[in-house]
Amino acid sequence: MTPAKPAPAMVGSAAAAFIQRADGRVLLVHHAGTGYWVMPGGKTDDGPFGGETPRECCEREGLEETGVTVTAGRLLVVQWLPIGRNGAHAHNPFACHLFVFAATICPDALDQIQVPEDELLGWEWWDPAVAPVTPGVMDATNSRLLAAAVQVSSGAAPAPAYLEERPRPNHALNEGS
Repeated sequence: MTPAKPAPAMVGSAAAAFIQRADGRVLLVHHAGTGYWVMPGGKTDDGPFGGETPRECCEREGLEETGVTVTAGRLLVVQWLPIGRNGAHAHNPFACHLFVFAATICPDALDQIQVPEDELLGWEWWDPAVAPVTPGVMDATNSRLLAAAVQVSSGAAPAPAYLEERPRPNHALNEGS
């Protein structure tokens, strides 16, 4: 008997903006759905000819989640997120490549940041060494992602960093959230 041929992978893309002020603090938004603080970002939009690129997604999501223009720069991190649960709180029906870009906001616009009330609970400039280790602030996936972005941005690690999330052992893929 011939083994079944594996189906083609269904993979999505997402992007996040690593926005760091001169004093080293990074912009994080408080996600209403999860209760955690994360870098501004989200999934790429579908569209003709493959939809938007991860860089375009970073800029669009940055604008949507801050209310100000975000300009994506160099690629800092690529993270592989498998099918199933990602960040221990959301069921993802497809695997996903998450791209984190160094991003900027015009200094004149910093006092104009506003988050969409239906999606986010607020925003704040966090010390990137404090946010990941403060209980209840960030989940493990986003803590690792922020740490990698800080390392690459500072020059302590080569760009881009590559991270992989692995499915938890004995995790049923069809398990609900």
